[in-house]
Amino acid sequence: MDIVRLCIPYRFVGERTRMSWHDVRFGLVNQLLDPQAAIEMAVEQVGEYEDPSGSLLELAGANKNEPIMELVEQLASGESPRSEEETRNRWLYLVLAWIYDHRSEDPDPLQRVEEVYADFGYPEHIASFVRYMPMQGPDLGSREANERRLFERWKRYLDEAAASHRE
Repeated sequence: MDIVRLCIPYRFVGERTRMSWHDVRFGLVNQLLDPQAAIEMAVEQVGEYEDPSGSLLELAGANKNEPIMELVEQLASGESPRSEEETRNRWLYLVLAWIYDHRSEDPDPLQRVEEVYADFGYPEHIASFVRYMPMQGPDLGSREANERRLFERWKRYLDEAAASHRE
């Protein structure tokens, strides 16, 4: 990832999907996830296990200024492997959901979609709402109307992706 840098909080992620430690690692490495989110996830998980691992306990007790990547790596290595594609698709959805939810704060949210499209390797399933891609459907007569259609397609993608990421 070269362009998009975010600091998505755990609450936002937790409302949309169940993260694995592989997902957390990807989010941290690519500067998409707030590092505090890893600590919050660990705190949440400590309460779910009768005998939590030392790494989980250590991460749950970490200060936000402490290095945590090694602990996240240890926790990820203890999970069943997850495909890179699955992790990337989860993050594609989360990043696009974050940008969509905060679109009023961005001077050009469709430009951000273009950046995400490039960063995630030009995934075909989001091309229908990338502004510079060939228009699907007739010209609606104005730039505003055509962009409104892109936002509608973006929202439809998010609605459909939400169902597949609630595990």
